[in-house]
Amino acid sequence: MDTPIKVSYRWSADEVLLLTRLHMRYSAQGRKLTSSFRSGGILFLFIGVLLLCGAALTHQKLRALVFGLGLVLLGLAILVGMPRLLQKSVLKSYAKGPDKDLVIAYELSEEGISSKTDVASSNFLWRTFQRVLRTDDGFLLYRTDTQVQWLPTHSFQVPADADRFADLAKSKVTDYEDKR
Repeated sequence: MDTPIKVSYRWSADEVLLLTRLHMRYSAQGRKLTSSFRSGGILFLFIGVLLLCGAALTHQKLRALVFGLGLVLLGLAILVGMPRLLQKSVLKSYAKGPDKDLVIAYELSEEGISSKTDVASSNFLWRTFQRVLRTDDGFLLYRTDTQVQWLPTHSFQVPADADRFADLAKSKVTDYEDKR
């Protein structure tokens, strides 16, 4: 590849939320966390419903009814509330970050990836990336399971450059996955 691929976009709350959603869906850590909360919520719901059904059969109806209803509500709170809590936490962290609303410019080449904003710049050799994942929305470049760079599809100056980058990443990273 002769000419580097240029990518730039504004780091916004929408980008952060999209990156978080994709990371939670496709990373091992995110899938474990999501699965744990789902399982816990369903377990509380199931036990709560069993207690509510059993309340009709016991002489301590009120106690079983209250406890069962509490577990059902706890299960619902986990299933509905945890995604909302995660979203709120991510947005709060984003709002405090020094890179909030800054334009991030990337240059992607055979040697590696460089990024630059008004507050920081960095250069990464390809060997620092253990995984690249392509989705409909963009590329997640993983240095570890928790450290990820985000290259949205809309940020490529030339739309065909997304495919050029995909070919480059396939040749440089052993774990390349296309989820489109």
